[in-house]
Amino acid sequence: MESARLSGAVEIGLSDADLLTVLRRESNTTTASPEDDLANFGDTINILGLMDRTDQDFVDGLALDLISPLNRTLVVQQNTSPLSGSFVTGSNGEPFMALSNYSWVISVNETANDLIAKIELPYDPEILSQMGIDQSNTYVGTLAADKKSWIISESQRNVHISENKTRIIKMTSIAGEYMLLGRMTLDTANIFVQYGQGPTRTVNVTGGPGVQEAEFIDGLRFSMQSINAFTMNVELRNGIQQAELPGKASSLIDSFAWVINTTGFTQPSTVEMRVPFNRAMFQSLRNTDTPPTDQLLVAKRPLEDTTGQFVPLIPENQEVINAPEDRIRVPGITDIDGQYVVLVMNSDIITNVSGVAE
Repeated sequence: MESARLSGAVEIGLSDADLLTVLRRESNTTTASPEDDLANFGDTINILGLMDRTDQDFVDGLALDLISPLNRTLVVQQNTSPLSGSFVTGSNGEPFMALSNYSWVISVNETANDLIAKIELPYDPEILSQMGIDQSNTYVGTLAADKKSWIISESQRNVHISENKTRIIKMTSIAGEYMLLGRMTLDTANIFVQYGQGPTRTVNVTGGPGVQEAEFIDGLRFSMQSINAFTMNVELRNGIQQAELPGKASSLIDSFAWVINTTGFTQPSTVEMRVPFNRAMFQSLRNTDTPPTDQLLVAKRPLEDTTGQFVPLIPENQEVINAPEDRIRVPGITDIDGQYVVLVMNSDIITNVSGVAE
């Protein structure tokens, strides 16, 4: 398969002066060739069709590699005021940071969801070493549709150490905004938080307009947006008594509650929780293989309460997400401190629950 070439061919036999004129004309064109030239930001890049490969390098080290069934064009621009690199979703662990002072914005002349493509962002290994960041802890983040976070896909991440580039692969569409991110941790890929107290068991949330995520070892997951920075710890409280549960409900996991305690959490802040449930225990309790689509609810009581009943959060705000995730999604929480359990509830109880206003 061929790659795109210069937009004008140079004839053999031209004089040196004529040849220089042709080359100058080529260097001033707004269309960059995908393989023979280094493209600049703002250049129009021709994308080959017929599933031929377009391989384009840029002056700053950005590299685009794509295969398209149709001829198209793309343009890459810099955004010198991107969203902070602290706000990351899709991959667990913190702190993330931007490794470039600008992001890359790629636009295509038409909607293209039929590509085979990858993007490579360059990094300087010496600078990473000075920052205490391992090359294997670099990532390509894609700006989310709501522009509140950089999305990292671990299944599409590839670090090409021999070329000092970090890739996002297995792409079918290339339009979007991208940022090179890094993390100063010994561990790479997803990092899960352990329950308890202490520096390594504390989630540090950065204040600002973006969204951050954290996930604990059993799958309890948080997506958080806060105007102010805060810290969060989660512990487990053993022993839930029947008298602590509402009505005829029974705790799905009756041995413990999640106890969430924050420092510095203020309004306005919003949190989405995804609370894991044990499918095997549910099926054993109900003696059924039917998915628990509307029989599970997350309930809460105040942080320091040791005898009061757990009250279900508003049922209409909860969504049971079945296998393979097996979690209950609870969005829009504005007061996160408290104790939480998962309840198995009868349908008549669910329809009469007023819930806790969040």
